[in-house]
Amino acid sequence: MSYVTIKEVAQEAEVSVPAVSQVLNNTGRISDATRQRVLDAIAKLNYIPNSAARSMRSSLTKTIGLLVPDIRNSYFASLISAVTEELSKNGYVCLIGSSGESVKGQDTFLRSLLSQRIDGTIIVPQGTISPGLKRFLETDLPVVFLDRSISGIGQDSHIPLIDSDPLPGIEKAIQSARALGHSSIGFVHGPIAESPSLKERQDVFASVAAELLGDDGAVIAEPTDALSAITGLLDRGVRTFIFGYSPDALVAIGYFRDHGLVIGKDVSMISFDDIPLFELATPAISVISQQVITMGVRGARTLLGLMRAKNSSHPGPNRAENLRIPTELIARESMVDFSADPR
Repeated sequence: MSYVTIKEVAQEAEVSVPAVSQVLNNTGRISDATRQRVLDAIAKLNYIPNSAARSMRSSLTKTIGLLVPDIRNSYFASLISAVTEELSKNGYVCLIGSSGESVKGQDTFLRSLLSQRIDGTIIVPQGTISPGLKRFLETDLPVVFLDRSISGIGQDSHIPLIDSDPLPGIEKAIQSARALGHSSIGFVHGPIAESPSLKERQDVFASVAAELLGDDGAVIAEPTDALSAITGLLDRGVRTFIFGYSPDALVAIGYFRDHGLVIGKDVSMISFDDIPLFELATPAISVISQQVITMGVRGARTLLGLMRAKNSSHPGPNRAENLRIPTELIARESMVDFSADPR
């Protein structure tokens, strides 16, 4: 990682090194004009006022940054567990942050990592290249994207992406529903505006459902909040649901319960993400599993490989290959069997 020195800040601001130090420590008598020149130079050069971070040039800390959208989400909790366990086997600890599903939260955490002593980072990103992410990627820290792609970063990017391929799981789910006599399926997509990965799930569903069920077989929810999407599909006569975003499925479970709709009898549902609650629910919810443990382990191993290559006296390629892990259907008890009386 290339670090700017306090001397370079002083040269840019056309002041002495002690003057920069006084601004950083808020000591001494410094004019407002001089202070502003120093602050402008710090911003321009991306100076990190942390001597410990600068020592990373010559030492490893065995510390990794790990950013997920929501640590309260069971799916991401499982992902964290898989990543940290694999890194721990190799002597690493993690600084874990949550973006709160916002670009601002993401950039705030990444900015804080720039002043920490870390050897690499695993990021579950928001959907676009934000200013904070762009700045972070301009360093030469090893970085792996996990679970989500980013608009504007293609297959030729030097940042490896480990995510899931939604096609196998969605295809199997629709085939299974058709075999049970379901001729029409509603899809609730989640916040696709913020996530290219969620948008991909919707597109795959629309394509596969049209092929297997006909043009009238795929009913896409309107782009709105989860509850409105669910009630809107119910108003359109939909009784079979696939959820591309597990938090929306949890909303549906609560709504169905509160309105006397019995899952597996009155309505049917399949959700992405094999979170523990789905298996414990009554009836147990069928899921399209992203193999989250496998994804976390592979993400950790990819980062370990990048860090070894960077610090080796005989470094290899400066990037790793992207990896798509196939999704799979886990059928449980949440689908009504209409095979004797199809609808």
